[in-house]
Amino acid sequence: MKTKLILSAIIVLLSINCLQAQENEESSNPLFQLPENSSRWDFGLTFQALSGIRQIQYNAGSEKTDEAWIGLGVGLYADYKINKVWSLRAEAGVNTPVAIQPYVNFQSEFKFSKRWSFYAGAGAYFNTNADSLVNRDSRGQVILNPYVQLGLRYKMSKSWTMDLRYQQDLFARQRATNFNRFTKEGEMSTFSLGFNYRF
Repeated sequence: MKTKLILSAIIVLLSINCLQAQENEESSNPLFQLPENSSRWDFGLTFQALSGIRQIQYNAGSEKTDEAWIGLGVGLYADYKINKVWSLRAEAGVNTPVAIQPYVNFQSEFKFSKRWSFYAGAGAYFNTNADSLVNRDSRGQVILNPYVQLGLRYKMSKSWTMDLRYQQDLFARQRATNFNRFTKEGEMSTFSLGFNYRF
């Protein structure tokens, strides 16, 4: 776990360093320059319709079933424009795939046409029923559950964008223990169609 935390810290520091270098660089290419009166910050709301699948194993793996689910999500976001084509986003909110789950994620977005952009990111959802932040409790659960995501955004108007997203958990949501009758809930794969509203 220490190695993951150290690697995460290094990635964050490198990202900050690259961001500062990008701000200080004077580029003559108008593609990368923001207009003089343009704000670098945008804030807004995000709404998502979610669907996904996960595998559940019972009796130490002797019985397996795939569980599909649907849910909703709502959140707030803050965008920081590095230049005309690159931006960073921080997003926080709640999803309801199985229960109410707060989440936070960070994304790097690349605009490849006038209306379309691609993004990749990572984040974590918070299991409010677990007892321990990073170590599995007696039920095999943990509060902090990391994930990665990829997505496409389509700018419909000045204020509205459509968001197609795939999200993949990095670890099982619940490991098998004798307290949960050796039931394991696997990694969750989530697909979402969402809309972002910019204030």
